Amino acid sequence: MFMTQQSIQAETAYRQERIKRDFRATARKERREQAAKAEPRSARRALRPTHAA
Repeated sequence: MFMTQQSIQAETAYRQERIKRDFRATARKERREQAAKAEPRSARRALRPTHAA
């Protein structure tokens, strides 16, 4: 196949975008999985009953 400088640049740009998109999708999927596994957190200190002064 005949390759011009422009077609090489276009192919390189396409590959870089594809790599970035795949990387973001993987990171997003991992965050979603960790959010599903998250343990319930205890209530914040401000929401707990306090003693009268």
